[in-house]
Amino acid sequence: MIQKAKKLLKENKYTFVAISADEIYTSQKRGVAPILDKIDENPDFFKGAVIADKVIGKAAAMLLVRYGVSEIFAVLTSEKAIEYIKNKPVKLTYDNKTGYIINRDKTDMCPMEKAVFDTDDEALGEKLIREKRNQLMKG
Repeated sequence: MIQKAKKLLKENKYTFVAISADEIYTSQKRGVAPILDKIDENPDFFKGAVIADKVIGKAAAMLLVRYGVSEIFAVLTSEKAIEYIKNKPVKLTYDNKTGYIINRDKTDMCPMEKAVFDTDDEALGEKLIREKRNQLMKG
């Protein structure tokens, strides 16, 4: 299944592909938006699913682990995400790694990565991610 997810990601203009037992979910949104959108729609969707994503930082990794994915492929991932996942029952493969995910204007660390930088608690991580997203949406 992961090969199918990778193929869909690479051959289309998707930023995120998830394949569960009975559904393929794709998105062109950036950051953690596709993950949060699907969690809000169907919290059980990610149980056992495989993910192919352009960028997996620690925030995305925490959400995906919390909701039960089995495997993640990232075009780019961060050292914090790799470190976080290494003791989890989730397989992570990637093409490239970086010290940390940068923000969209390339001036600092991604605000989501920064929000969860000092925690490995998935429930707290999700709360911090949602708070940061709401804060950013308000501008």
